[in-house]
Amino acid sequence: SERTFAEDDFALLCNVISNDSIPTGKGRGGEIKAMETKNVFAPSIKGLFILDEDGKRIYAKYWTGDCKATGTTKLQKEFELRVAKKTMGMANMADTDAISFEKYVLVFKRLGDNTVLYVLGDPDENELMLATVLNAYEESVSQLLRGQLDANSMLQGLAEVCLCADEIVMDGLIMETDSLLIAGRASMAQTIKEIPIQDQTLQQFASSAKEKLSNFLR
Repeated sequence: SERTFAEDDFALLCNVISNDSIPTGKGRGGEIKAMETKNVFAPSIKGLFILDEDGKRIYAKYWTGDCKATGTTKLQKEFELRVAKKTMGMANMADTDAISFEKYVLVFKRLGDNTVLYVLGDPDENELMLATVLNAYEESVSQLLRGQLDANSMLQGLAEVCLCADEIVMDGLIMETDSLLIAGRASMAQTIKEIPIQDQTLQQFASSAKEKLSNFLR
């Protein structure tokens, strides 16, 4: 079944994570089920990928092991084409949607005119947490790419796209969902990769990194 998420859904999710209680409630998109304890303390995802309007991969990373559907790159791309065929007509830029798809929960949103972002989770994973990951990833990448989320811009900024994903998820576990922190760390990591440390003094390196971070925060 398809669902649409709203801001009040995210507010309830934040309340769930920050308190001992695990409430149920309703958002604009429908009933929100109580989270299982394991999802509160160890939320995880199985995949994160961006496709263009033809279903071709811009970026993808999976944490599904040897799953029959996504165990190899070939199988992943075939899976992504099936996902695109199912969802391209549904995806829009106003809302985050979710469907059950081939024994997974799939949360997705259109980012630009020709790009769609997907977050893949186990069938018992809480959809709001998956949507929070999607929202954090969209916002952090948008900050680094100055709001240009079309396919060409994302391919040109693929380093930032990859680094943001690495800041959010480690081995499938959700580590961070604050988009400002994610973008800042990704920007700093890119600076470190771009500057040959052996060619600079420590003071020069720190100054360059500080300048890059200041430009990002403007």
